[in-house]
Amino acid sequence: MLYILINKNINMNIKKIINSIDLDKKDHVLLGIAIGYPLMIIGYLLDLTLGYDFLLIFGAIAGIIAVGAKEVIHDWLMGKGCPEWWDFIASAIPIVFPLLCYLA
Repeated sequence: MLYILINKNINMNIKKIINSIDLDKKDHVLLGIAIGYPLMIIGYLLDLTLGYDFLLIFGAIAGIIAVGAKEVIHDWLMGKGCPEWWDFIASAIPIVFPLLCYLA
């Protein structure tokens, strides 16, 4: 019974944290996933196929550059959005985290 109460309390706290994040930042996390994961997967598959050990890292770097370029080109230069460092960070986190796990 105590486990159920603790588990329910933890779930409620997680929901509060997730609901407190701006919708814009959640969109940027999804953007980072949509751009970064395919590039890292392609890099990993090429690593396996060609016998290299660095193409996943290049894929992750390309993903980080792509989300940074989105902030600079789309938001700042074209004026179609509001360029923010936090948007870039929210987009880069889903790319950097699996990269660090891969390197560890």
